[in-house]
Amino acid sequence: MRPFSVIPLLLFAWFLFAEPGGVQAQTQESVPAVTRTPGGALWRAAVVPGWGQIYNKQYLKLPFVYGARGGLLVAAITINDDYQLYRKAFLYKAFEEHVEAGLAEINPYCDEVSYYNRLANELGANSSRPICAQRDTFRRNRDLSYLGIGLVYALSVLDAYVSAHLLDFNVDENLAFRITPAPSGVRLRARIVIP
Repeated sequence: MRPFSVIPLLLFAWFLFAEPGGVQAQTQESVPAVTRTPGGALWRAAVVPGWGQIYNKQYLKLPFVYGARGGLLVAAITINDDYQLYRKAFLYKAFEEHVEAGLAEINPYCDEVSYYNRLANELGANSSRPICAQRDTFRRNRDLSYLGIGLVYALSVLDAYVSAHLLDFNVDENLAFRITPAPSGVRLRARIVIP
């Protein structure tokens, strides 16, 4: 692990576990009431994925946020490696077919012959068409993985924002519902009465 990759993790842990007042001990009277605003959760989640969930004190959602992002990132990297292999093999074989047909004098991708040989042993491909089809499949799946990473990011921001709105929602068992008529007598208004 590179030393510079540890620094963001240490800063993140410091923000997570640091006490609000620093080193000094605070009494109960001097601590102001902490209000969690939806805007604060939104911007925190937009800056660092999962920070909005930490801000809302919903720690159980963190493994899902990072698990989904990490899984899609690993899939995208793996699929991109396969895509690059098939892309280089296709370029070699396609230009080699042009050379064999007399359409070109030399193959500009002759350095990529090792990639083609590796795939030819696995697939037994004598043409560039199956390699091209598989290359396109890998490219589509890689792009869908990137799209999924963005979607998980957007959903985690939305989740933090909506959850911050619902933190102050009263779900006490002493709630009552009463319908009262409006002064004009035409419309009805509903209001929640807390006994």
